[in-house]
Amino acid sequence: MTGPAPGCPHGAPADPAAWIRGIAAGLSAAGLAADLHETTASLDVTAVVHQPGRKETEVTRKETEVTRKETEVIVDEDGYIELRWRTGPGATPAEVTGAITRALTAITTAPPAVARDGARP
Repeated sequence: MTGPAPGCPHGAPADPAAWIRGIAAGLSAAGLAADLHETTASLDVTAVVHQPGRKETEVTRKETEVTRKETEVIVDEDGYIELRWRTGPGATPAEVTGAITRALTAITTAPPAVARDGARP
């Protein structure tokens, strides 16, 4: 994995492809199913947590099949990260907001390189 390029205002990695591949390798090593997606315009990695006993659901919309994973992380070469998960049908609002705030706390109290600008929830 490479560090930020000197003089980049947002700390962009000097080699975005190596940065994304390093993240994909780390997520795979942590047990996630990580897939790289590369086009001429962008590079990202999508990682999915497969939980035993849970099935992925398929939804059909306008002749397009969309597979919804239980837990999914998407990281693009610009450092934009999405965390998505499907909550259980019996989850209360308090349980959902508790999970969200715990995730935000973990992200925003990380070292400054991870939680850009020291943002807090």
